[in-house]
Amino acid sequence: MSNITDDALSSQFDAERTANTRILAYVRLTLVSIFFAVHLLLGWGFGIESNRGKEIVFLLYLVVALLLLIAANRKQTFGGVVTYALPLIDVPCAYLILYQWSSAWSGIAAPITQASIGLLALSFMMLVTQLAGFYFSTRYTLMTGFVGMIAMIVLANEGNVPRDSIIFGVFLMASTCFVGHYLTKRFKALVVRFHDEQSNREKMSRYFSPVVVDFLTSGKEINREGKEMDVTVLFVDIRDYTRITENMSGHEVVRLLNSVHERLVKCIFDSGGTLDKYIGDGLMAYFGAPIADSGHADKAVECAEQMKQAIAELNKSRAANSEAPLNIGIGLHSGVAVVGDVGAEFRREYTVIGDTVNTASRVEALTKKHSIDVLATEAVFNRLSNPKKLTFVAEDVVRGRSTSVRTYTLANLSSI
Repeated sequence: MSNITDDALSSQFDAERTANTRILAYVRLTLVSIFFAVHLLLGWGFGIESNRGKEIVFLLYLVVALLLLIAANRKQTFGGVVTYALPLIDVPCAYLILYQWSSAWSGIAAPITQASIGLLALSFMMLVTQLAGFYFSTRYTLMTGFVGMIAMIVLANEGNVPRDSIIFGVFLMASTCFVGHYLTKRFKALVVRFHDEQSNREKMSRYFSPVVVDFLTSGKEINREGKEMDVTVLFVDIRDYTRITENMSGHEVVRLLNSVHERLVKCIFDSGGTLDKYIGDGLMAYFGAPIADSGHADKAVECAEQMKQAIAELNKSRAANSEAPLNIGIGLHSGVAVVGDVGAEFRREYTVIGDTVNTASRVEALTKKHSIDVLATEAVFNRLSNPKKLTFVAEDVVRGRSTSVRTYTLANLSSI
């Protein structure tokens, strides 16, 4: 990933850590309050001796939990200090509380007492280790797990828990750390992959129609190294662009181009075409790739019709603002072209190349000669499901071709 992508993901993870820090601060304060209330109820309400004598520790923990909540809501002031509360505050406070319980039960050698102490210590330390995963940091998870493991071992010894049970507890704590580390790693990988896929989809959506984007992101095999396909190529540009923009500021020129291109590209996508590239005030598009489509000529002609209509609508708003109308020239040609990734290894572009592309560009230039908005070749005419949509214009000589080319225009469009 690029540095920009890395920085963006890092910022997202930092924002999520900040949010999780606040959530855990609220959860901490709530749970400590509940346990404190239960402790007071059992110890002084029901007279259970083992639930007395820990009021100072609970009260201290409660005050610290409140301070951590305040600090969590002032993240920028306290930096990353609050995120270390689990290993440096929660584990020690839990240790002191559980230690007093184990001290109260230390004179009782019943197996049930030993099991209770061991389970309490192990369960809480495993819970804290899992909560550390909310910070998406392997180092933080391992540190919390290590501190929790030490606290569990000391508590188990104080409660006279058998050594084999302690060893088993250590194994469970180590497993918890490993699982926490693995889940954190997998979660981050999932986020990165999702981010990359969304970024790639966003980039493709600027050039391909939604149907093509869905195909490209579906995982189906396509030949990106180059494949010969029968396509229709469309070139379009703004007539008299230099004259129109010579007295305009740079910002006004950009606004004009954006306004025109937005409408033209929509026509391409609505017709199922692919935007290949912007060329100054014009652009190039193709139909019939990367998904083969026998109706590509029909869609290209439909796109040309939509483009003419889109510019007519734009001219209405320009007329309302006392602006000069815009005219465009569109050239169409069908034939075999190579479709695939072209360029250097570090900078490739998915495009179409070949004589079909060159001819389409030169046919677009002929629209000025005939003062016609749309000009298509006989190759397009022959591929149409309804050839009557085009009408013959002339036998034209196209630079780079040894034979003349019969050209046609839209039957329902008049000359300029």
